[in-house]
Amino acid sequence: MAVFLRDLSARAPMAADLAAVKELFAICAQVEGEQEGHQEGEDIAASWQREDFQLSSDAWLILSRQGLVVGYGAVWPVANGAAEPFEKTTWAFCVRVHPAYRGRGIGTLLLRLAEQRARSALEERGAEVGDSTLLITTVAYGNRSARALLEREGYRLERSFWHIVVEGQAPQAAWSERGRLTLELEEEEGPSVPGQRSPVRLLVPAGSSVVRHYCRYEKPLLPR
Repeated sequence: MAVFLRDLSARAPMAADLAAVKELFAICAQVEGEQEGHQEGEDIAASWQREDFQLSSDAWLILSRQGLVVGYGAVWPVANGAAEPFEKTTWAFCVRVHPAYRGRGIGTLLLRLAEQRARSALEERGAEVGDSTLLITTVAYGNRSARALLEREGYRLERSFWHIVVEGQAPQAAWSERGRLTLELEEEEGPSVPGQRSPVRLLVPAGSSVVRHYCRYEKPLLPR
């Protein structure tokens, strides 16, 4: 499917674009009901400082005619198991599109740019017949448009899981000063058991506690 960006332009991000990208993530999180306890802005800033990540080749912006950042995509290598990080056998990516600009092919374009970058890295390391690289991404379970796009583009649902963050005060007896404790759990979602309640039912968010449901998708890429 061809992608045409009418009244939009694409370019690589610059350091000065960080605030606009953070704002885009915050808007998307609010629409998807994940604004509580959301920290993706800090994650973006950290990812831009990685030694194996280059803004000029590993990220893309989509801008409106007025200069508003309406789309962002990025891809980066992931060290997996015993494989050396520099082999780049697995890549992760993220795509965000402003709610007012969805349905125009922006997400499809950014996803394919990420695939192209990961496939180029595979070819650059002298891939042989049968070699492949794995492209992965994690999206909110409730983000139906993103999940539909991934499945349409040949991505397979690898796993579904709950991410649970519970924050509380440290007991006085255990610490010289009171502080905040953060407990992060990831609960794999398996076959339902009669009478068993899901984590979202067992742990209702209270205060700064957060319960989120995510899906991880993956797709193997072969050199062209």
